[in-house]
Amino acid sequence: MTCMHECVFTHNGVEFSADYAACGDVLLVFLPDDSSRESPLRGRDPHAVAMEHLMFYAHTLEDEAKR
Repeated sequence: MTCMHECVFTHNGVEFSADYAACGDVLLVFLPDDSSRESPLRGRDPHAVAMEHLMFYAHTLEDEAKR
């Protein structure tokens, strides 16, 4: 059974959170807009990889809002 974890990132006063689970060497990240991302871990820390996805998500929303 896969155990879900949560990562939280605050950007410009807005808090974003995502659930993630490591399934073998694959990380599944479930973002706030109900989309998901999958990445190979290749020995990397699952929390750090999930945070990368969440930070990219937050920055993408900011970039889209500026347009």
